[in-house]
Amino acid sequence: MRRVGRVRGWAVLAVAVPVATSGHVARAENARQADAADARRSGEISPREAAPAAIRVGVLGGIGFPQPLSIEGAVVLGGHVLLGAEYAALPDTNFGGVHASLWSLSGDARVFPFGGAFFVGLRAGHQRLMARARFTVESIVSLSEDLTIDSWFLNPRAGFLWRSGVGLAFGVDAGIEIPVTAGVSSTLPLSLLPSAQNTIDAIANGVVPTVDLLRVGLIL
Repeated sequence: MRRVGRVRGWAVLAVAVPVATSGHVARAENARQADAADARRSGEISPREAAPAAIRVGVLGGIGFPQPLSIEGAVVLGGHVLLGAEYAALPDTNFGGVHASLWSLSGDARVFPFGGAFFVGLRAGHQRLMARARFTVESIVSLSEDLTIDSWFLNPRAGFLWRSGVGLAFGVDAGIEIPVTAGVSSTLPLSLLPSAQNTIDAIANGVVPTVDLLRVGLIL
């Protein structure tokens, strides 16, 4: 009878262990699927679904102020740091008789301190503003002037950049552009137009707000 009892005990264990193990595996799989579903709904990568790649590359385009159009090549390191190189431009535009255009080249770094969409960043680079206008001096002589403002700037900012599991990215941010050095060149002596010189100096050396209204792209 004792042998029969032992046999029955081992039989119960032989059945119970696989059942318990299979139940644990099923719960783990259900949790993984739930995380994946939450990730798809929120647009983020689930940690259980896939670990972030060490290096990801992509491209981002944006519209904003003071550089209306921009394109940026980006490298994401470990999901917490994004490094980029950006070209931005303002096509030739007429503002009340003044034709103005702008371009800039800059390097960019974003840090995602919490591993989500929020980031703090710093952009640094060179910007050139070109303007052309005609002025009348003492109501007698009409002159044409070409003006160029070259400046090096820093642009600290903060914002959000959402990145989905399929590689889509979009975001917004705001900050301030701080001129480090600025140089002004003109085909006419600015002393002829003192009011214009004050405006030009304010533009060249002023701190201006920056806004990326929308930035979209792919990070693969």
